[in-house]
Amino acid sequence: MRMTLSEILVATGAVGDVGERGNPVIESVRIDSRSVAAGSLFVCIPGTRLDGHNFAAEAMAKGAAAILADRPLAGLPAGTPVLLVRDTVAALGKLARSWRERVGAKLVAVSGSAGKTTVKELTASILGKVGPTAKNYKNFNNKIGLPLSMLEAGEADLTWVMELGISAPGEMDPLAAIAEPDVAVIHNVGPAHLEALGDVAGVAVEKTKLFKALRPGGTALASMDYPELWAAAKAVCPGVLGLSTKGGSAPYRAKYLGAISEGRGRFFLKLRDLEMEVTTPLTGGHFAENILAAAAAAQILGATEEHISSGLATAVMPEQRFFCRRHGNYTLIDDTYNANPLSMRRAIAAAAESAQGKPLVLVLGEMREMGSHAEAEHAKLGGEAAASGAKAVFYHGAHADVVAAGLSRQGYAGVFAVVDTPDAFLETLATTGLSSGVFLFKGSRSMHMEEYLAALTQSIQKDVKA
Repeated sequence: MRMTLSEILVATGAVGDVGERGNPVIESVRIDSRSVAAGSLFVCIPGTRLDGHNFAAEAMAKGAAAILADRPLAGLPAGTPVLLVRDTVAALGKLARSWRERVGAKLVAVSGSAGKTTVKELTASILGKVGPTAKNYKNFNNKIGLPLSMLEAGEADLTWVMELGISAPGEMDPLAAIAEPDVAVIHNVGPAHLEALGDVAGVAVEKTKLFKALRPGGTALASMDYPELWAAAKAVCPGVLGLSTKGGSAPYRAKYLGAISEGRGRFFLKLRDLEMEVTTPLTGGHFAENILAAAAAAQILGATEEHISSGLATAVMPEQRFFCRRHGNYTLIDDTYNANPLSMRRAIAAAAESAQGKPLVLVLGEMREMGSHAEAEHAKLGGEAAASGAKAVFYHGAHADVVAAGLSRQGYAGVFAVVDTPDAFLETLATTGLSSGVFLFKGSRSMHMEEYLAALTQSIQKDVKA
């Protein structure tokens, strides 16, 4: 971003004086005093553990140009510009909207229960072939992360691709109002955050509130493969355009054609009148909906067949999102960012396909926020793990007994072990005789399954050096 302090004052509806330091140009917004750079606007965000207001003096000492706060602050250098608002989080959203208006950027908003970041990355990769494109940093997709991502966009970035994440009723409306998209795409819904959202229909109703915030002339895209999603989408936006990986009458369709090499897949796309085949750094049928959503959204904003083909072929997946690494005889799949029943099922299926006859090992963590659905969903997880043909399943977290029961019902005869620490995982793995294969690591964010991945990676590297 690039705005003067007086422009920020107007955009946020703040009261205050720009102080004795003139009217400086602000080029960055920070909420963490440790990341403040010279000339930053430091926004004081109150939290459950820490309150940003307590770090305002530290931010000024590191060169911040001004403070945005919800109350007067003591202990600041004389003449410090302090902009006062009722709610600093709401003001952050207003500032992001104002910056978007100034740039005049077209914005694609992405939401769904699984694969939001993948769709965002693919869409940005395609649109990046058209022109300068901004996107969320990592998964900065909530009421704080979304505006921060928008404020990181530069004046030259005329297309922004932003994912929006929710976990409770009432969260989509304010997010959607900040984004106010030109194109909004919801590529799936599934049993995620059921503790707060109730059931899949509840997820769909909350997600599709995104379409209410479309700009005049904007386009809504939703998958027809999920009945609850399509019904909710049509209720909110009768003109919504359909996506499908199952054929039918959808104007946008896709089909997985198979792997062409380890870690690369081929897909067929029908984008209205355009039919094409593409290759991507993704294998597995469930990625068809992600690729389709990205290609459809990008095409609506002007991407050509060449842009789509090149953007998908060169896309780079972020770590913790089905990110594959080769270490000698091991292929380690890092899908540790988060998990729900839909994303877990698909990751297991994709890992099984990637194995192509090699031993498959699943290192799985509990799926949280399932509420009353927890036991049933973890029993299904056991069944899906058994059906994958895995040689070993390691499990960390609650509901291990129902996972084991699900495995047993499917006649699973491989190794099943409950492991509470990365060291316990390595010790148990050593007893299995498995010294190669495809290892999938996945679980809810709070399960920290990346620590199990790191432990195995370090163990492999030590063995190589030895």
